[in-house]
Amino acid sequence: MANMTATTMDKWLQEQWSALATVTYRSNVVLPNLMDRRWEPEIGVHQGDTVNIPKFSQNTGAQKRSTFGTAASLTLTATTEGQVQLLIDQLAYFGYAMPVEMETQTFSEYIQMLNEGIGQAIALKVDNELASDNTNGLDAFTAIGTDNQDITEDTLFTGETNLGDQNAPLADRYLVVSPASRASLLKIESLRNSLYGATIGNLDASKGRGFLGRAFTYEIYESNNLESGTSGKKNAMWHTEAIAFAEQKSLTVVHDLNIEDGLINQMVGYNIYGFIMVKSAFGREIAGK
Repeated sequence: MANMTATTMDKWLQEQWSALATVTYRSNVVLPNLMDRRWEPEIGVHQGDTVNIPKFSQNTGAQKRSTFGTAASLTLTATTEGQVQLLIDQLAYFGYAMPVEMETQTFSEYIQMLNEGIGQAIALKVDNELASDNTNGLDAFTAIGTDNQDITEDTLFTGETNLGDQNAPLADRYLVVSPASRASLLKIESLRNSLYGATIGNLDASKGRGFLGRAFTYEIYESNNLESGTSGKKNAMWHTEAIAFAEQKSLTVVHDLNIEDGLINQMVGYNIYGFIMVKSAFGREIAGK
């Protein structure tokens, strides 16, 4: 007697897509909120494309009256200020198109993941640009350290000393490292103890993604979006005033039905922004793993 089998019945056996999905990627977006964003209110929608940022000449010392108690003439300081132009000249976008019948039949969780992925992709793009722009990104700082080698304590002190020599404020100093360089840092006993003492049971929930803790005069973050060196990664230490960043229009998503080309649902997100190196001396690129 002939029996029906899975092979002979394959056209009649139902198939179902699982409503669950394995997520293989999560962006680790760190850098935008560590930049100087005070200029954003000055470059809103319909307010042009440029912010002229005066370069304030930091005062180094005051004068003393030549003879106390005598109305002697004063010597005044004449300063000439330069400026840096922050241009809003970049648009990052990500989107997808899907025939209406496919969108109708695809399980809803997948469509939701596609929509969430738009924002993740754009944020990842901006994050990576802030790290790797050769003129205005973290890799534009003067480099210290050794490519594909552990970051040493001496290298960290060199970067920190530079910030001190430039009179960079003690607040808002950042060190961002790759996952491998984070492991390098934890090999330094003094740094490991400092991180442990500062964060055990008290990790600041108000900090952004990637925050590891605070050590010495800087906050430490981990990012997997840093630029690659020859073999390792280009980490960085800087003060927030080093790079100005502004979003003229934050993430905006538009949806359209393209009838002419075949009833296709189109979803695109975009972000309009710009950034500029303002104080290159306020940071150091740190070569590492």
